[in-house]
Amino acid sequence: MNEVKKDMPQVIREALSPYIVAPNDEALGHETIIVQRDGEPFVAVMPYAEYQQLMALKAVAPSVSSSDDPIFERNRATLQRQLPDLLKTHRGKWVAIVNEKVAVIGDSSAWVIEEVIRKLGNVRVYVQEVLETRRVYRISGPRVVRAKHI
Repeated sequence: MNEVKKDMPQVIREALSPYIVAPNDEALGHETIIVQRDGEPFVAVMPYAEYQQLMALKAVAPSVSSSDDPIFERNRATLQRQLPDLLKTHRGKWVAIVNEKVAVIGDSSAWVIEEVIRKLGNVRVYVQEVLETRRVYRISGPRVVRAKHI
């Protein structure tokens, strides 16, 4: 009674909009499938052999995280310390912290980064929007696009 029919799609992840894959889809196991949200790549479904190769590379590659970077952490901490004052004067703006100092403030993250590069060159920078709490984005349901069409 719990038998799965070959031609019936199966839910592979439950979400607001479930991802559905037909087990007999010819592309499965042969090509990478890209799932997009709002026109941007979001998830890749790849053949298992490629996944194994990726995991093997990941096992030997050095791990990098922001907590491993003391310059990044000091710049982030600087912004957190200055956040109460920045909220009074620059709420909703984007701020770049370089060498533990406010370097640039502007209307968009892209503009702020471009200004940092123009003024200071290619330096380590921490960029964040000046808000009490970090912004949470709601992303609509996915759309499947075959890799060969990208």
